[in-house]
Amino acid sequence: MKIGVLGSGDVGKALAGGFLKHNHQVMVGTRDADSAKLADWVAQNPAGRTGDFAEAARFGELVVLAVKGTAALDALRLSGAASFAGKSVIDATNPIADAPPVNGVMSFFTSLDQSLMEQLQSAFPDANFVKAFNSVGTR
Repeated sequence: MKIGVLGSGDVGKALAGGFLKHNHQVMVGTRDADSAKLADWVAQNPAGRTGDFAEAARFGELVVLAVKGTAALDALRLSGAASFAGKSVIDATNPIADAPPVNGVMSFFTSLDQSLMEQLQSAFPDANFVKAFNSVGTR
């Protein structure tokens, strides 16, 4: 299967590498396709491809959204709505605000009335969003 991964951070690279190990074709998309950010990943995963968000979204029969939650809507918009029509989009984002934790508690930028995935689904109604891989870890 052809899988487009939107996001070049740790989650996106880990998922992309895992899909490659299971013999899927993978393209990792990033905001700046010419960035050196993916050089190490490419060296370790020569079968993988890289491109910008739109290229990766068009490439994938399945799309994984693995960007910072605050960048999710922008990443999808940069990809173009037609790139998601009829496709499943695995949403691995978390709606964590850019503000630092207060007394060890992270803030969300969403309300209790609508999740980030609901916002994304509303903005891209022709896609089929599925929530997965969105655990929050600590170091």
